[in-house]
Amino acid sequence: MKNILLKSFSAICASALLVGCIQETFPQGATQTQEQVSASNSALSAMINAIPVAMMKANTAGYIDAYDDHTDFGIGGIHLRTEFMLEDLATSGDNPYYNRFFTYAQNQAQGEVYIYCAYFWDCYYAWIKAANDIISLIDPETANDEAINYLGQAYAYRAMFYLDLARLYEPKTNKYTDVSSILGLTVPIVKETTKEDDAKNNPRADRKTMYEFILSDLEKAATYLAGGTKSYTTPGLAAVYGLYARTYLEMGYWTESGDNEAFANAAEYARKAITESGKTPLTQAQWEDPTTGFNSGSANNSWIWGLTLSSEIIGNIMTFTAHISSEATWGYAPLSHICASKSFYNSIPDTDFRKHSWLDPAREDYYAYKFAGSAADKEKFLKTAMDYENIKFRPAQGEVTDYAVGSCADHMLMRVEEMYFIEIEAKAHTNLQEAKTLLNEFMKYRITDGSYDCANFSDLQSFLTQMLFQKRVEFWGEGLLLYDYKRLDKGITRGYVGTNHAGVYALNCEGRSPQWNIVIKRGEFQSNTAINTSNNNPDPSDLLVLWTGE
Repeated sequence: MKNILLKSFSAICASALLVGCIQETFPQGATQTQEQVSASNSALSAMINAIPVAMMKANTAGYIDAYDDHTDFGIGGIHLRTEFMLEDLATSGDNPYYNRFFTYAQNQAQGEVYIYCAYFWDCYYAWIKAANDIISLIDPETANDEAINYLGQAYAYRAMFYLDLARLYEPKTNKYTDVSSILGLTVPIVKETTKEDDAKNNPRADRKTMYEFILSDLEKAATYLAGGTKSYTTPGLAAVYGLYARTYLEMGYWTESGDNEAFANAAEYARKAITESGKTPLTQAQWEDPTTGFNSGSANNSWIWGLTLSSEIIGNIMTFTAHISSEATWGYAPLSHICASKSFYNSIPDTDFRKHSWLDPAREDYYAYKFAGSAADKEKFLKTAMDYENIKFRPAQGEVTDYAVGSCADHMLMRVEEMYFIEIEAKAHTNLQEAKTLLNEFMKYRITDGSYDCANFSDLQSFLTQMLFQKRVEFWGEGLLLYDYKRLDKGITRGYVGTNHAGVYALNCEGRSPQWNIVIKRGEFQSNTAINTSNNNPDPSDLLVLWTGE
């Protein structure tokens, strides 16, 4: 028997998941209310180190205690939420509800009264408060070098949190909901100086104000982190440049014709991140390593920024690994069978080693499947695994039986390959031929026989579609791609002849899904009078129709 407890589907869907009547303050814990603590380096060190712990620990938002929600494990849970809103992760098991992210995959219960949209809000604003607390304690005019570094990290964390929130909550036009009256609105800004009374009437910031705030934080972070040590486990200068690149890329799409200055800045900062980091794209050996593949930032020279996970803050089924790594013998993944979508997989040429991220139907005929466990464990896995099943994300240390070891995988926040893709996308708007050259050069890392050539994608839109496909292959399951789909107005196709998506997930949509405009939770209305139904994002639940096979 798998080491797992699962409540009935009916119980999971019960009204206990409603959150509208929960009394909360706005944003939960996000104002500076704690008593001032000693600004000693040891105290500041503990505070800054608490942020990545909070981002990775089980029950980070209290949902396990409150709702018995096994998807409450911080940033990894957020990344899987966004991935299952897209098209390339197929749930193929006999019981599709072993995928505990089923509501996101089905576009159900995404309105303001449910916990599903609330999770983003509850996590990010708690983490913002932690960054605010540090920023409020450090005076850069008098602080020593160590404290200055902590201050730079806090600004980098806060910039990342607000950028994610802005991209998640800013409504984009789609064919399913009317967002014309709220275009350009993001989320309320809570600074280290925000008073409780101000927080009670704190409207959604327009995107210009929000992005100016993010850029201001990044400017401070870059100043305070200059010359600091380079470790993938903390935000350094390269990570700040990467956040700049993400920010400017979004800004480039604010005008219908494109903002060439913003695109130029995005490309510049992406290249600066590559140079400053000294990082290089993953090799085939690193990508396919059965012990360290996509679970160890120290085992490669690709990760710019990632988080570590210790056994003290996990549960056996409340980790990213437990929900994605099918090789593990515990958790939900070997029951839900998370696979690559068949049509997506079949579009990848056999010469691209990234195709080895999933089990080929021919199994070992063309690719010698590597497994870190025992021969008996390998045989058992291959006997029960499905075609196209994920083997990209390996259990930590290749440990497939002991969850206390195998679940403790590092989690990627930024790797250098993303910077190559940002540079390519930004350059495409100002010099398409140069962008093609850059994509061809990057693909030499993935198709080593040099056969890849994007020359036939002659116009901007076809090139961006091809660029996005390669980015989908590169970052499958890593939590980055929703922002690309939303920015580029791409649809999803899970329902097609021969699909391996479970029938209840076989949704298609034309252009952007309304689900990607995350809805602000109703609990916010109770403590912030500036937020209400009239300026919230529309409820997208159940607006996408299941494919019927016709």
